[in-house]
Amino acid sequence: MKKDFVSFVVPVFNEEENIEKIANRLVQVGRKKFYEFEVILVNDNSTDNTYAIMQKLKKKFKEVEVLSRADSSKGMGYALVDGTRKAKGSIVVWTMADLSDDVLTYPKLVEKINKGFDLVVASRWIDGGSRGTLGKGKAFLSKNCSAFYRLVFGLPVHDLTNAFRAFRKEIFDAVQLESGDFAISPEFAIKAHKKGFQVGEVPTTYTDRYAGKSKFSFAKMGLRYFSLLKYRFY
Repeated sequence: MKKDFVSFVVPVFNEEENIEKIANRLVQVGRKKFYEFEVILVNDNSTDNTYAIMQKLKKKFKEVEVLSRADSSKGMGYALVDGTRKAKGSIVVWTMADLSDDVLTYPKLVEKINKGFDLVVASRWIDGGSRGTLGKGKAFLSKNCSAFYRLVFGLPVHDLTNAFRAFRKEIFDAVQLESGDFAISPEFAIKAHKKGFQVGEVPTTYTDRYAGKSKFSFAKMGLRYFSLLKYRFY
């Protein structure tokens, strides 16, 4: 692995049962696989004990940074944007606090960036990838929305709805993102591709959240993904 500075950005909302586990996982992976790294935990207006645990993790690990959003607007997209702005690394990895992302995929994402790609998506819908324990309804929505947007925008990736990805910090600075929720995932890939950045993918396996409840609404997801068609005409 090259001497990259990798920033893990983790959006966090009411994840008191998972936050310590994901921080431990990322620190372990970072120390083993990367020359230099940081873990940015972004507290998105949590109402449980999440923030207190995050503060303890910051004291425990020198690589952990904590960002608490003061903005009253909640949303995964807002948290990812705020965390990425704070990132010091040349390579940023978005990963979820619910332990759904495959630990073996982290180095693969960064390796592909080092091969010349600007944004690399972890894909469940290519050879070597799997939806794992993702529910059939969400899997159907994700796979088919991704296929639709591949066709509409000519994108070379198969899992646009998966936020799990790595990218060069410089392309984030060049792409203006608007979505404050989960729609930020396909929006980012669409806009990066339209600006001429090299977008790629690596296979991954999904694991349903370790503990707690999902914050996503199936109906809302469908409507928000459909709304991204507007970028076809921008």
